[in-house]
Amino acid sequence: MSAFQNRNLMENEKLTSQQLRTAPDSAPETADKAASVTTGVLTIKSANDWIDGAASRPDPKLYFHGLIVQGEATVLFASTNVGKSILAVQIAEDIAKFERVLCLDLELSDKQFQVRYTDPKTGEKHVFPPNYMRAELAPELIGGTNLEREILQSIEEAALTGTKIVVVDNMSFLCHDVEAAAQASDFMMKLIRLKKSLGLTLLVVAHTPKRRGFKPITQDDLAGSSKLMSFFDAGIAMACSARDNNLRYLKQVKVRTGEFKYDSENVLVLDLVKEKCYLHFESRGVARESEHLMHFSSSDERDEILHVLRLQKEGKSYRDIAKEMGISHSKVQRRLQKAKEKNITLPEDSTDVNSSESAVSPVSDVSEKEKPIQAIHDTPRSPPDDEEVT
Repeated sequence: MSAFQNRNLMENEKLTSQQLRTAPDSAPETADKAASVTTGVLTIKSANDWIDGAASRPDPKLYFHGLIVQGEATVLFASTNVGKSILAVQIAEDIAKFERVLCLDLELSDKQFQVRYTDPKTGEKHVFPPNYMRAELAPELIGGTNLEREILQSIEEAALTGTKIVVVDNMSFLCHDVEAAAQASDFMMKLIRLKKSLGLTLLVVAHTPKRRGFKPITQDDLAGSSKLMSFFDAGIAMACSARDNNLRYLKQVKVRTGEFKYDSENVLVLDLVKEKCYLHFESRGVARESEHLMHFSSSDERDEILHVLRLQKEGKSYRDIAKEMGISHSKVQRRLQKAKEKNITLPEDSTDVNSSESAVSPVSDVSEKEKPIQAIHDTPRSPPDDEEVT
């Protein structure tokens, strides 16, 4: 019997013997120990006592642009090869700068992980924070036929050593038939029970079926039973931009704590870059989701090339050009290479960037609400190597 089962048995025995104390001469109780009644598996207190008890504890911490909330279960989902595993690692690393994180990687082998975070030219390896703990399945330690249960018990044992933030990549491995409502619900109930009993913060990576980029992404795009989303406190959708192969955008599709910061009118735009040994996403500010759907009308290629050449003539860096035009760093390089190949040059009197407008609008509106978020790093980026993105 696992420690989790033992603890549940002890709790049940404790609950069945617990009685309501209502003696009129008893001393007033504190907010956290307010009078309560237990009925079966329910703890019953007045609404005011629940609020007073919760108010005596610190508010939950927020991580990674406020998208991850301490103590909640969040699902991050996207189609295959969009980069959700790369983003999950980046989120985990950001949190690991301050707290211990366990990332259960059921996608990559150790060699694939090493290659992804190694500079192929120099051999330099990316250094993660000491609090970033990565786990893989050890086939020789799998004892029975119920792998799902063994993994949940392993997460529990890790949590009992002090790890309170767990990233699971990905859900499809743990729950083989996510389309079956009964199996998916059973798995999620076990996972959420574990979260609540141990006070965990969970980030679960999941898939979406292949989708066309004509429609806004919603929580209904999460692969599997429609009941799955109801188990999560928050949902983050990730999609490719129709404007640029290197751009992605994040959109909150479910929130229980706080407000929708990144909704369809304010999605977080990310650029996939590889800086030496570090493959990651760099913030490009915010935009409307409609700007990144397939119906978005891009400028004629020649006009876009001329626009890049004008900005370069003004002395702007690749990074500044990318930010102003709302495209990725690597696309700026591709446009300059195309100009060289096709011998496209600026007219001699072409000095004003506004002399020929490009149909590509900036990523961010000029309104105060949608000012670009400051980039995660300030050093120049090089485009990512051609490799499979997961």
